[in-house]
Formats: sequence, C-alpha cells, structure tokens
Amino acid sequence: MNLPIYDLIINQDENNDAEVSFVALVDSPAIKKDFLAFNEEEQEFLECPIATQDIKVNLKNRENAITVANYGPANPSLPNEGYWIDKGKIFGGTPEEAKTMTCNNCAAFIRSKEILDCIAQGLGTDTKADPLDTIEAGDLGYCEIFDFKCASSRTCDAWVSETYGKHKKKKYSKYPEKETYTDKNKIAFAIQSESEHIITGALMIPQQLIYRNSEQFGEHYVKFSVETIKQIAIKFSKKGYQKNVNIMHESDMQVEGVTMFESFISDSKRGIKPMEAFKELPDGTWFGSFYVENEKVWEMVKEGKVKGFSVEGMFDYETSKIMDDDEKQLAELREILNSF
Repeated sequence: MNLPIYDLIINQDENNDAEVSFVALVDSPAIKKDFLAFNEEEQEFLECPIATQDIKVNLKNRENAITVANYGPANPSLPNEGYWIDKGKIFGGTPEEAKTMTCNNCAAFIRSKEILDCIAQGLGTDTKADPLDTIEAGDLGYCEIFDFKCASSRTCDAWVSETYGKHKKKKYSKYPEKETYTDKNKIAFAIQSESEHIITGALMIPQQLIYRNSEQFGEHYVKFSVETIKQIAIKFSKKGYQKNVNIMHESDMQVEGVTMFESFISDSKRGIKPMEAFKELPDGTWFGSFYVENEKVWEMVKEGKVKGFSVEGMFDYETSKIMDDDEKQLAELREILNSF
C-alpha cells in the first residue's frame, strides 16, 4: 500500500492560530501537533541515523563494511561456499557454523520499532513503493558498528554474539566502538557552553516524513517544506514566542528562565551553515540556541532528563501529489533492495 503524503502548512496571518507557539524540552526529541486532533494525538518526531535517511551515506558506509569486514555474501541465496569457508576460519569454526552467525543474531544488528520506523521514513523519500514492504522483503535492520542498513541474512567479520551483547558493553575488538542508537543518532541539543548555560539544536527539519494514523486520514505521512519552516520561524519571532518553553509538552510545566536568543535557518547559498555537530542536516533546517537561567532546568539538561527540542503548534493539511504506478514502484523496490 502506498501511503499518502501531506504537507503541513501555517497561515501567516498573526491572528490565525496555525503556528508554532512553544518549544518543549523533551527526553526524546519529538514533535506534537495536529490541527485536526491536537489534544488527542501525540506523534514522535524521532531524528534517525543519517544512513537511514540518506542513501548516499548508506552506500558509502556499506562499502566500508565490505572493504573492512567483508560484509556479504553478495547474494545470500547462492551457496557461496568459498565465502563461508573463509568466514569459518575467521570465526574459528566450520562453514556450517559460520552460516549460523549472521546479522540476524548479531548483537550490533538493531531491529527495534524505532529503528524500523526510521528505515521506513528514509525509504519513503527514495521510492513510491511501500517502505514496509521493502523492509520485509529485505529483512532489513541497522548495523551499529558500521552505521548502515543491512540485510539479516548476511554477515561480516565483526559479528558479535547476542549473548555477549546482552551481558557486556559492546566492544568490537579491532573495529571502532560505536555509541548506541539511542545515545548517538537522535538529533538532540548540544550543551554549547557549560559556564554560560547555553543549549543549541535543531528545531525542525524539512521534507522529513513523519508517520501518522488518524481517524479522518487513516495511515499517512506528513512533512514540512523549507518554505513552511521559514514561515514558521518568522511568525514565531514576530509574535515574541522566544520565552515560550515547557517540559515534555505539558501545559502546566511551562518554565521561566529559558529563552531563545538565537534562531537561524541553514542555507548554503547564503553561507549559513549548521554547527559541526549538525553538519549532515539539510538546508532549510531551523536551529535555535537557548539561554538557561533556570537552575532546575539546567540540572535536567546535565542529568540527561531532557535531551532535545520538540516544537509544538497547530497546522493545516495540504495534499501532496502521489504517483501511483505499480510497475515503477516494483522497479524502485528492486533498486533499493540491491543497495543493501
């Protein structure tokens, strides 16, 4: 099934309440807004590993896994006798034993709901085929060691047993240790200055598909265009919302002493680049820096109780055109599967 995609938009009229009116400090960067059922639905806007969203990054990282750790085999449906003989020697066992040591049971292979949602979100920008069908067909997951989308039926020299992964911190011998998905790959804010109490991060990212399921629209995706994000940022500043900050989107947890003093939208043509920690984010991303005078809030930041920003507001739906060509979908599906 090819899910429809809707652009969320605002009205520039300052008297119209279609706007972003608050920025929340949250434990997982999220976005909470729906013009139709704003108080009834809460959908996470989870920032994902770059490789799940950018096919070029994924292919580059996959090539690194092939070069460094012999990720393969190229076609798991074939016997690949030579490949499994070599893997048996590396793993200290027989070829038959090596065949049981695949990505599917590697401690670094992630197939959590969150990561599968990320993969589906990224695939939704690359193909008109149903992302969930693509994931199921390729039995895809995410490799934490080499940071790429991989197929469960393959393996590599860095394979780590699930038992080891459950009882010890993941250390991958000669392969560089990676941070966990949770700690590393969400676009959280960064503490820019410990002494000055400044936090900075991405507020909104353009063209990122967000899965939704509502009574009126059913299953669908929503996204924001670069132009809409620009309009949102302008209206936010014009209406003086820089001090509108709450905790976890709770209306009774609005906090004093947290102020946005810096706001910009990345634009390479104008020479406006994101900070180094966010350099992979696309043009049109809205960034903000906040001065935190409130000591209780600052302690929450340092303790990791809040990790990122999530904008809050009300929006209108605008239908995007969706192509519905079955043959083209199947061709794109095959092309995508060949890239894992």
